[in-house]
Amino acid sequence: MKLLTFVNRNLCYILLLFLIVGFSESYSQVFPVKASPQVIPPYSLKLSEYSTATVSEKLILSLLLTDITESNRQVRLKLFIENNAGLAIQSSEVVIGANPIYLDGGIPTRLSNIDLQAYFSLQNLQGITPQQYSQPLPEGLYRFCFEVYDALSGRQISRKSCATAYLVLNDPPFLNIPNRGEQVLLRDPQNIIFQWTPRHLNATNVSYEFTLAELWDTQMDPQAAFLASRPLYQTTTYSTTLLYGPGETSLLPDKTYGWRVRAMISDGISESSVFKNDGYSEIYYFTYTGSCAEPAFVLAEAKNPTSEKVLWQGVDHKRYNVQYRKKDAENSIWFDSPTVNTHTTIYNLEPGTSYEFRVGGQCLDNGPFTYSQIYEFSTTIAADQESTYNCGITPEIVISNQDPLETLVINETFTAGDFPVTVKEVHGNNGSFSGWGYIVVPYLQDTRIKVSFDNIRINTEYQLLEGIVVTDYDENWGGIDDIGNEIDAVVDLTESILAVLEDVVDKIREGDLTGQNIEGVLNKIKGDIPEEELKELLKDKDHLKSLETQLAQEEKEEEKKKIQDQINALNNDIADKLEEVKDKISDLIIKAIEKYYRQNKSQELDLVNSYNAIYNFSSTTTAEATSLENETDIVEEGFEFEEEIEISDIPEEFIQVFDVQEKYHLYFFSKSIAENKEDKEAIRDFINKALETEIDLPKIMKQSQDKGDSEDNTISLLVESIEKALKGLVNKYKYNYLVN
Repeated sequence: MKLLTFVNRNLCYILLLFLIVGFSESYSQVFPVKASPQVIPPYSLKLSEYSTATVSEKLILSLLLTDITESNRQVRLKLFIENNAGLAIQSSEVVIGANPIYLDGGIPTRLSNIDLQAYFSLQNLQGITPQQYSQPLPEGLYRFCFEVYDALSGRQISRKSCATAYLVLNDPPFLNIPNRGEQVLLRDPQNIIFQWTPRHLNATNVSYEFTLAELWDTQMDPQAAFLASRPLYQTTTYSTTLLYGPGETSLLPDKTYGWRVRAMISDGISESSVFKNDGYSEIYYFTYTGSCAEPAFVLAEAKNPTSEKVLWQGVDHKRYNVQYRKKDAENSIWFDSPTVNTHTTIYNLEPGTSYEFRVGGQCLDNGPFTYSQIYEFSTTIAADQESTYNCGITPEIVISNQDPLETLVINETFTAGDFPVTVKEVHGNNGSFSGWGYIVVPYLQDTRIKVSFDNIRINTEYQLLEGIVVTDYDENWGGIDDIGNEIDAVVDLTESILAVLEDVVDKIREGDLTGQNIEGVLNKIKGDIPEEELKELLKDKDHLKSLETQLAQEEKEEEKKKIQDQINALNNDIADKLEEVKDKISDLIIKAIEKYYRQNKSQELDLVNSYNAIYNFSSTTTAEATSLENETDIVEEGFEFEEEIEISDIPEEFIQVFDVQEKYHLYFFSKSIAENKEDKEAIRDFINKALETEIDLPKIMKQSQDKGDSEDNTISLLVESIEKALKGLVNKYKYNYLVN
């Protein structure tokens, strides 16, 4: 790493001294009006909503005329809306329909968006098209600024004052139960619970519109059938749980129903655009049936502070699935624990914590599950809150059950000694199994270690009877998962998408991610992957999940091997496609950096000469030096800096100096990157650093490609963004960079 430093501290001190001493008194300006804007959350991304009559306030502007001797002074405003991506919108000089504003000295005047509607009207805005005006603004950091002018003289009488807000569209709710495609047991009286999880970050007072519809055409895609059906039941609630009871329209047995939830914020007159997809969730569907009974007599038995045994009685079921999650935890999600037996043990729970759970039974091969009602259990509290782990000491475990377990499936858990082993691949039956999985090691901060087993024997209590479970040693520690959640372990959204894709590709090739994991990864990074490539990846993901389901249900070893070979080949295909996406992103950004460098290369000699000329003026005369020392003494004796200096007040020669400095640093920074383009890590680091200036180069590239722009247009757009990123980094790090 090379540290490139482009600062002459003496020159900076001299320039600062001249600015403070020579020009502060003559150029500082005190404005008679103080303006203080404030944007009120939740922040709407549509400008049209600020110009609509509404009960709720979205923006407040406070004005104060500091001269208490004045009264009834008429003023007008100028509005500016800016973001770091180059968007610049401002109100026109003449604002049609604006209410007159009068200020009295010493008395604050408070204006809201209701008073300022005209300033947000399309006819009074410059820098935005009608199409942009009707659509949500791009997500990012925005500044809403105001300047105040005297209505009679037209003179500016306030500083440009800004309020900053990060505008982002929130995700719609995530539906929980009934799950997609499951069977809901017919009960008398009718009693169906619907639950969903909110995913908004900066929204309050959110209500949910619940819609239920009967799907008449069972041969049609359920989502399309839902959109084509009339609502059977619709209501609005502020809760994330809805009970569909006997007071509502009765559902018919063996019929399919679809449901969805819409999150919205409304003041009774208008709605705020703060959610993606207009707040609509996915569409889930279920079959209301009495032909497949739910598991009965569901019980939970505490094994120890971190595990719970769940038991039930089956009713001609082929398979079971236990779903569980923390109770009353914000945005908690359901975890699955599949099994073919009528009991299972849930491991890695938190001591002294309440959980919700339910048990589902499957009556037909590949059919839906019918779930029980939701039950609760609480884990016990350890006698010694500060747990002590003895690594290397063999636990004393007495096993009396010698009955062989008939079937073991993926994601089930058995115990080897005192370690629970979660199965990720398994072959065999009748008590003898081979495959691999992982264990969670408490004294290594709950890390996951990959283990394998060959011809081990397991009893019906899921205990290891015979055989050895061994760790898969990897000199690069590839078998270690440092984060409990596989998706979070791979996707670190603080890094550039290139670093994320690199980790994802490695994990997929190693077989560490299931189809469900890959789906979660793609959902997290879909904002950075071009739409065309994303569609292909989603198809492959669905195919992979289908193959994994077949593998879990297949009993013949020969067929299992064939399916596993298909899974391995599909994993490699997905990894190859993600590798191509990563290379495409990197190549286009490199081309844009090279183009920016080439555009300025012809000016290199002039830039060097101009830059050197700046630093050669230090040969001042003795008299000049003495004068400078005297001025320094004046500053040290008690100069008080009272006002900020407007950039327009700085002499032209100093502005030229700053301009030369900036161009010099930008050019040589781009040159150092362009000349090291073969170093992929350096390119990745630059893309990651650009995020600190709110410039997401891969996302800009994706948006351009999704609109159908040519490669040349995309590169031109990237060049503009790269220049902004470079300027932002120069300003942030004061011309100091770490580059390869």
